[in-house]
Amino acid sequence: MAAITNVSVDIATPRLRLLVLQPTPFCNIDCSYCYLSSRMSAARMSLETLDSACRRVFESPLLDRQLEVAWHGGEPLTVPLAWYEKAIALVAERCPDALQLKHRFQTNGLLLNDGWVRFFARTGATIGLSIDGPARLHDASRRTRSGHGTHKDVMRAVRLLQNNGLAFHVITVLTERALDDPDGLFDFYVQNGIKEVGFNIEEIEGVHFQSSLASADVETRFRRFIKRLFELVCKTPGLLAVREFESTIELLLSSEPAKDEQNLAFAIVSVSHDGTLSTFSPELLGAHHPRFGTFAFGRVVEHRLSDLECGSLFQAIDSEIRRGVEACERSCRYFRWCGGGAPANKLFETGRFDATETMHCRLTRQVVLDEVIEGIQAHMGRREIAHELCFTEAL
Repeated sequence: MAAITNVSVDIATPRLRLLVLQPTPFCNIDCSYCYLSSRMSAARMSLETLDSACRRVFESPLLDRQLEVAWHGGEPLTVPLAWYEKAIALVAERCPDALQLKHRFQTNGLLLNDGWVRFFARTGATIGLSIDGPARLHDASRRTRSGHGTHKDVMRAVRLLQNNGLAFHVITVLTERALDDPDGLFDFYVQNGIKEVGFNIEEIEGVHFQSSLASADVETRFRRFIKRLFELVCKTPGLLAVREFESTIELLLSSEPAKDEQNLAFAIVSVSHDGTLSTFSPELLGAHHPRFGTFAFGRVVEHRLSDLECGSLFQAIDSEIRRGVEACERSCRYFRWCGGGAPANKLFETGRFDATETMHCRLTRQVVLDEVIEGIQAHMGRREIAHELCFTEAL
């Protein structure tokens, strides 16, 4: 489970900024918190399907000047490198001259080798590794199908990238067991030369119906964790960049209210291995729900992106998501810095897209915002910083 989106501060109108391509739903490990329902399937995207996806996306008037292409899945590196060599060339061939493309891969690192390193270096792809911290935390959740921990193998991938001078970032999934040791996590990153990290929480999502973070006392412990981690980062500037802290400070300094890309149709377009088209939260791709069935709005071989808006399923979901954002705006004091919350979290936690507060937004938005503000105040040594960040009056 690796989050690939974040709150944006500069979207005036929906623009297609992120294309999520699922080359395969298959994953070679079995994480305890995985939300994917078909990660045992070895199905793969054909180059013909990829070609159709490129045509649909590149013909869209919603394209911005830049587009990120996220290879996500399953585990994308289970598809052979030879396929990606052809795939990247095909995408480049179809890409309009004026469009700047950036490829990124999120991987568990177990299959990384010299060939992949050369490929990433040649293509300039952004690399994300999924590492949950030291072995005692990582191996508790990220195991092989035979039950063995994967920490040793992913650390081999870290060394391989570092020895070849390739930058990477880390995604860590926070479970309940990680909350009491922010110092241990911080030391792990610093001691292993990890410069950038983003924290996802163990979410209630897809086929993962429970979270260790849903217990009554977690919010207090999560707050202490964020508070201490921010303190450590501020005390040692330049050692570790934390995605949540940097994006929160960016939001606080912005004169524009936040908008969450996941609430905007076609800001994110997701394409499955079989050519199914979806939008809004990427986690909806391949998911099933009692109220909606699947979140397949069309297929690349048959539909333009503009065709999807005419479908009854799309219209029902889009309308419910909009109502949810409006309800958040009316009821939540954090709305200016959140933008309405991720629709996938609303749906899988509450059963509806038009819900408001979720566990996900309490922890990842509200608590983080509170503690970054307090941390800045403590670090700067003056209370009036809250007013300068336009926070006190709004709250």
